[in-house]
Amino acid sequence: MDINKIPYPATSCELPIIVVNESSCIAGLCAVLRKIIKEVVAECPTHYCRKLLGFKDSCLSACSERSIWTKFCEVDLILTVKFLHSDDATQNELPSNLVRFERHMSQPIRLHNLHKYIMSKKFFAENVISRDGIPEHTYAEGSYITLADIIIFVCAHILLTAFWSETTMQLLPLTIKWYKKMFEDQIILNCLECLLLLKNQNMTKLNYTLPDVPNQSLYKRDPKRYKPKNRIYTRQKDVECSLQLFRTLNIETEFALEPFGAELNFDWSSIPYDATPEGGSLPSSRSERKQQQLENMCKPVMKLAKSGDIIVDFCSGAGHLGILVAYLLPQCTVLLLDNTEKSLNRAKERVSKLKLTNIKFYQSNLNYFKGYFDIGMSLHACGVATDLVIQQCIRVNASFVCCPCCYGSLQDCHHLTYPRSNIFRNQIDHKSYIILSHAADQTHDEKNVKTSQGYECMAIIDTDRILLAEEFGYTMYLSKFIPNTCTSKNHMLVGISKKEETVNVGHGN
Repeated sequence: MDINKIPYPATSCELPIIVVNESSCIAGLCAVLRKIIKEVVAECPTHYCRKLLGFKDSCLSACSERSIWTKFCEVDLILTVKFLHSDDATQNELPSNLVRFERHMSQPIRLHNLHKYIMSKKFFAENVISRDGIPEHTYAEGSYITLADIIIFVCAHILLTAFWSETTMQLLPLTIKWYKKMFEDQIILNCLECLLLLKNQNMTKLNYTLPDVPNQSLYKRDPKRYKPKNRIYTRQKDVECSLQLFRTLNIETEFALEPFGAELNFDWSSIPYDATPEGGSLPSSRSERKQQQLENMCKPVMKLAKSGDIIVDFCSGAGHLGILVAYLLPQCTVLLLDNTEKSLNRAKERVSKLKLTNIKFYQSNLNYFKGYFDIGMSLHACGVATDLVIQQCIRVNASFVCCPCCYGSLQDCHHLTYPRSNIFRNQIDHKSYIILSHAADQTHDEKNVKTSQGYECMAIIDTDRILLAEEFGYTMYLSKFIPNTCTSKNHMLVGISKKEETVNVGHGN
């Protein structure tokens, strides 16, 4: 294949990817498969695949960063299959992710509204195995086959072929029962011809063992993550100890006197309605504060941008920030990147009304984007997402403008760990860091005794982000939005890469 003939979006995201048209693409296994099913159903509403999206068409709609279930299907099992090619593939211990699925199948199924589920026309009048009126697992998500079963089956078929033995059947009875049930579907049998399998190397008599895996559903939050009801990270004594640990480092958190780019003029009266928050269906009670947030974010981007630059609005949602930047900087290309189809569809409607031609749409997880860009920006990207944005920018040496949010949601994931900077890693233990991040979310009204402490903790977490970027040669600015009352999460991080030589970086000192 001639790489020069591959559309740009297909080269800027991890496979699989669907290039919908010249301005829109979808990346990620679950998102791509959901799109294929929806396209088929749109052409043929009675097609048998219509049920694969599950109740309310929500199967695997959440991204892998937020959903353990999606991560299991889209990341964990795939990596397990890839692991088969290593030298340890024939060890006597069964793959932990096969065992995790076995544990999952032993748990009660998850139903948000049992009555609506059972009475749904999509599922009505089919055989349902139940106990005490509650449906049991026949398939991965309950009594009906879904897209999750298809993904898991492909991986399980490869794994079970490689690890098949009498012991395996005894150790994974529920998985084997589900596996045999899947074989009853003739359509699935027809598709098996497409699978290339690792042959079982006469290991049918091997006595496999089970790895230590928690007995829990794959819908539950990761057990390593704290349980909010326990409040174990917000005890005042623990917060004070963590604060004292930071203070011993003698690291000063410095705020610029005003935000980077504050001197630029910004006239909302010249902005067309569909590029304003109200044009994006934001209620009038919130539009003024949203305008203030957007103005604070736009100015540094306008100051940093050059003609021809590619600007990525990470976690763009309905495109409030990205659409405004695209209108203000017609000489630049703006990519709206978000994993929510509904949000991007709203953005597309606004872009169509504005007749903007310098916007591209990427329905994708943040980490699947592998393209080049010049400036990254994110407004209130939740928790880990802000650090993933900064990591993406560091990857291509791009400048960035970020307003973090949801500090209490920070947790290690398969992409990054905390603390972020070398200085913090060497001096602050993980638990103390997470305590500070949770305390950073206690930014209430001015009268609340926790508020000043919350802002101090916010500054500490953002200082860690600053130190990380500085390790890669960035010039950093930390400031507060003007006015700082437009949002409780009002910190703005501006990182200027070494390649950015035409900008007056002295402003704000």
